[in-house]
Amino acid sequence: MKVMIATDGSDAAIEAAERAVQLLRSDATIVLLTVIPDYEDPMETAGGIEGPALTEQEADREYHEHLDQGQAALDKTAMSVHHDVEVRLVPADTEPGHAIVSAAQEVGPDLVVIGSSGKKLFRRLFTGSISDYVVHHAPCPVLVVRHDH
Repeated sequence: MKVMIATDGSDAAIEAAERAVQLLRSDATIVLLTVIPDYEDPMETAGGIEGPALTEQEADREYHEHLDQGQAALDKTAMSVHHDVEVRLVPADTEPGHAIVSAAQEVGPDLVVIGSSGKKLFRRLFTGSISDYVVHHAPCPVLVVRHDH
């Protein structure tokens, strides 16, 4: 069985990963995935006389910060599951839910696991929910582990 676990390094994501691994057989293949914002090309958003909003150096620094944060999320989650894992850091210029679904289509897992922070309904209506999107669009079953702390 191949399982893809989406993580951002948050308590909810780590709890989801730990609980999922407890349910799996010991020979399961686990792919940990985190999504970071893609590199923002300063010239892509440059307009007219004012030029780009970011310098190339600022864009590079910002992207490397995202890479470091993504790698830290993967490392933190990998350490908590006590299982051999494959890790994937996915830069994406789309919403995280879209990137997770695209990665699931590429990886071909039997199951996707994602944590849910338990946002209140009113907040979810305006901000959306990554887990809701993944549940409705993933190419395989999805296990949502709710975190209410």
